Amino acid sequence: SSCVYLSRYFESTWFIWVSQMNHIPMDIDYDKNEDWVSTQLHATCNVNQSVFNDWFTGHLNFQIEH
Repeated sequence: SSCVYLSRYFESTWFIWVSQMNHIPMDIDYDKNEDWVSTQLHATCNVNQSVFNDWFTGHLNFQIEH
């Protein structure tokens, strides 16, 4: 039972780290009425590539391409 809770703790911590590091809005203060692709490019960012980031995120550190 405690192993389940411990694994869930690590899993949720990893998920939050991986998903939020790219999805925190960049320079979007107001709606500029841009097309969908331009809005997505302004609202996401890639995280620097490294062996650790590539492995840890499963290559989701390339959020714009994802």
